[in-house]
Amino acid sequence: MANKIIVFATSFLDELVTRPPGEGRAKQMLLEAASRHGLEVDFRCDRDPSLTMTEGELNDAVAVIADLEEYGAPVLSQAGPAAGGSLRLIARYGIGYNSIDTEAAAAAGILVTNTPGANALPTAEWTLATIIDIAGRRIPHHKGAALGHLKSGPSRLDISGKTLGVVGMGHVGTRVVSLFEGFDMRIISHDRTPDLDWFARHGVASVDLPTVCREADFITLHTSGGIQIIGAAELALMKPTAVLVNCARRVHVDNRLVYEAVRDGRIWGYGIDEVWTWDDLPLDGLNIIASPHVGSDTDIGKVNMQMGSAHSVVDFLEGRPQKHPVNGV
Repeated sequence: MANKIIVFATSFLDELVTRPPGEGRAKQMLLEAASRHGLEVDFRCDRDPSLTMTEGELNDAVAVIADLEEYGAPVLSQAGPAAGGSLRLIARYGIGYNSIDTEAAAAAGILVTNTPGANALPTAEWTLATIIDIAGRRIPHHKGAALGHLKSGPSRLDISGKTLGVVGMGHVGTRVVSLFEGFDMRIISHDRTPDLDWFARHGVASVDLPTVCREADFITLHTSGGIQIIGAAELALMKPTAVLVNCARRVHVDNRLVYEAVRDGRIWGYGIDEVWTWDDLPLDGLNIIASPHVGSDTDIGKVNMQMGSAHSVVDFLEGRPQKHPVNGV
């Protein structure tokens, strides 16, 4: 019997730091809509998103608000209406949906949605902070100073007046450009479908990926999808003083190769907004910064993702068109 809305998003119920006006509104929206339709809301926000979803966890669910847990074809094919299951909607809490087999979901009769732009500003801010920290070798300097040691190693890199390369000029990439406007930088970008009018208005040059890798002093990735962008060929083009930042998807970079490039002095440093899971690649002493996927983890980011995903569920229940569908159900 389809009688549940399940919330798996780990930060959906978080107490927010600045207590913004929108805090708690998404939860209330879900509860009120569920009541109108004779459903219950099951908050499972403590579920570990690194664990693949199983069919039994979706029993009786008509809609879920998903974190980064994996929804594969075997589970979706059984959970959807095409096989007599109850699940009709997966509302992704955030932008990326690589963890969901959207084609299998469509075949099973399950609509998938996301919340594009909801966390663009926080992610752009995190990108800016990461670039500054790597340019200044913040982590090595902190570790030395915390032990009472004076400065050792090379000077910081200048940022102002240098070249910024943005790969992917969507919601986050355009925000990054706006945040860097005060740095008087030359900005170049590789985008699969560039908005050349926007580029011209903001003084951004549209170039190919090899040009970004050759000419940019700071390279930041803001693309969707599940493909590798930076591998051996791209790293070989970069300057020894190049900074690479990946606040998008782990898969976009061959992380083992970029580790070796930083270790061997072939690029200056690397930042990744993902947990560093390579035990055989220790970061001690290297200008590499990892963070546990917190680019969107601010009050603004959370409220926007909460409201966007909740609106998707409510619109579904009320029979209204979805604002951000990602598959063709």
